[in-house]
Amino acid sequence: MSSARFIGPRAGSRTGSSAGTPPARLAPKLALLSGVLILFSLFLPSMATPTAQAAPGAAPAGASVSVKVQVPASMRTGVFAQDRYLNVPPDFSISVMARIPGARFMALAPNGDLFVSQPGNGRIWLVRPQSNADPQVTVFASGLRNPHDMVFHTIDGTTYLYVAESNQINRYTYTSGDTAPQNREIVVKNLPDASTPELNGTYGHQLKNIALGPDHKLYVSIASTCNACLSDTQSNPVRGAIYQYDANGANGRLYARGIRNAEGLAFVPGTNDLWIAVNNRDNIAYPDPSSPDYKKVVTSYVDNHPPEEFIKVRDGGNYGWPFCNPNPDSSSGYDNMPFDRDVQFNADGHVDCNAMDKVNKGIQAHSAPLGLTFLHATNAPAAYKNGATIALHGSWNRSAPTGYKVIYFPFDNGNPGAQVDLVTGFVSGGSVWGRPVDTAVDGLGNLLISDDSSGTIYKLTYNAPPSTGNNGIANADFLKVWQRTDQPVQDGTTSRSWLWGPAPFTGAVTEPYANSPDGVRTVQYFDKSRMEINNPNGDHSNPFFVTNGLLVKEMVSGQLQLGDTQFEGRSPANIGVAGDIDDTSGPTYATLNGKTGAVARSTSPVTATLTRDGTAGDDPASFGKYNAKAVYFVPETGHNIASPFWDFINQSGPVYDTSGKLVQAKLFDPLFYATGFPITEAYWTKVKVGGTVKDVLVQAFERRVLTYTPANPAGFQVEMGNDGRHYHLWRYGN
Repeated sequence: MSSARFIGPRAGSRTGSSAGTPPARLAPKLALLSGVLILFSLFLPSMATPTAQAAPGAAPAGASVSVKVQVPASMRTGVFAQDRYLNVPPDFSISVMARIPGARFMALAPNGDLFVSQPGNGRIWLVRPQSNADPQVTVFASGLRNPHDMVFHTIDGTTYLYVAESNQINRYTYTSGDTAPQNREIVVKNLPDASTPELNGTYGHQLKNIALGPDHKLYVSIASTCNACLSDTQSNPVRGAIYQYDANGANGRLYARGIRNAEGLAFVPGTNDLWIAVNNRDNIAYPDPSSPDYKKVVTSYVDNHPPEEFIKVRDGGNYGWPFCNPNPDSSSGYDNMPFDRDVQFNADGHVDCNAMDKVNKGIQAHSAPLGLTFLHATNAPAAYKNGATIALHGSWNRSAPTGYKVIYFPFDNGNPGAQVDLVTGFVSGGSVWGRPVDTAVDGLGNLLISDDSSGTIYKLTYNAPPSTGNNGIANADFLKVWQRTDQPVQDGTTSRSWLWGPAPFTGAVTEPYANSPDGVRTVQYFDKSRMEINNPNGDHSNPFFVTNGLLVKEMVSGQLQLGDTQFEGRSPANIGVAGDIDDTSGPTYATLNGKTGAVARSTSPVTATLTRDGTAGDDPASFGKYNAKAVYFVPETGHNIASPFWDFINQSGPVYDTSGKLVQAKLFDPLFYATGFPITEAYWTKVKVGGTVKDVLVQAFERRVLTYTPANPAGFQVEMGNDGRHYHLWRYGN
């Protein structure tokens, strides 16, 4: 698998603005908002560079609560003809999402469709969620040879679906909503499987697993044909190894070896770190020459040796199989284990086990780890975002069965911590009724789990405890608007940036407005904007009962609005729309004052530039590489919206509906409710952000300034400026 197998905004804490302040930091931040710190916060950039999220001080909660598996009536067949129970962490529930016999690996499409491989029948299934109904389950592809792992990956604007068959790797072009494969291309041919002549129809681990990295390289696990054998180390290609190819299958080469059967492959999001989950060997002989059991296969030893492996793979690495076996019996336990010589193939030590790359983390022997998923770039609950899940398929030859669960490793500074059991209970009364294979995270942060034994896709759901208090929000209608999009951020349900901010920085304020009752309206200021009620006697269910003012338009024009047609003339705001407090290159609101004139409809690339002094230019050589273009024209104001901002305005994500239920819906509904219409074109500029000058695309809308920073991770490239803070400074001077 790779990080592209699932969708969702990038996880991780952020620095420099409330746009990404983790909830745990809110209290100290708000407590310090006085004096010079208030002034400094007014200028904090909305596109501050995200940093790696620190691991929590304590391990996330494990599987400690037994819950009944929720099963739709239409799916109560097979093992679910009776009630089943699983152990999950507190505040979680688990349900059956779909039934697919032999369900193996999964991949989430960019639009949220779930793809599930079924090697035994040569099919890939498409699972499309339906509102208040069972999902639609259809065959996406058939007639394949043992299809197993799948990865969605985008290169130069084209999204591909990579599919690993046992003898080759295919890729298809993918357009959101596709229900059948398009434009098949075989990128890697002639991989060894049971059809390879020298193997005489026998291949123990012929299913292939893949990953694609941020370098657009394709990584393929070619597993061993056997439990342990020399022939795999001498074959061409080497088996028990990982190979690297270009994304189109060219330039294949041996990347790492000594890896018996790597089932899960995944990159830590935002890094070049490739990790794998490995099934290690069985029936190992006792390795201590001083023992009477030397070279004997002893059940008590085999039960716990050698451990399964969780490894960070390096280019050129050798991880020992079949000559060297990691030993968990030293003082380091399962961490960076020393190696023992394998007495079947290396009793004389002709292969130097001290030269092997150590295994980062061991897992109980015979657990059979399969799917590996990093949660960093997903909407998984906050306590679990900085880590990885591994599905353990379960043992076949251990005297006391083990595995049959989903485990979690928290990560700290790039290293896995202590294992946490996340979902257990697939063994009941000594009988196995479920065998996890893979995991994925959907757009709402649910963990999906495949099970090839019962033919099931489960959905593990976090049920956030009810929020208490009003978060300092003075009005119930303001609170309802804030909760829809920003409560999921506060809860840790999603890791996107704030649309309003973590909390208001003022109490309720009355401001003069000629067309409101008694000539005043109630407002409250947030980092990103201001909420206002112009007519308290109006329809509370109307989406425009609460509005957010035309703050950007006022700051750009210098016209402070005091009524529908009443204005107070001021100078445009000489405040930078983005960047650090000491930035001197990015535009201010005053800079944009002369850039509001209507223009013609366009579909051209966006390469226009703007400096703080108002100098406009065009630089295709520097900015054409970002592939931004004008894609939507707004006749009301006569401006084109740049593609990054149009995509941002049209995005969907987890929101709370009016009943308090978490649903997947449009963030901006009505479409221009939060932003208003564009009042300038989009301009590239150089802005100092977090001490580093970066390329930033800026476009002013009536209510918000949007910025696009290509250097930021995908989930945080487009953000809203701190327009509420800036306006408050411009209007009140503090």
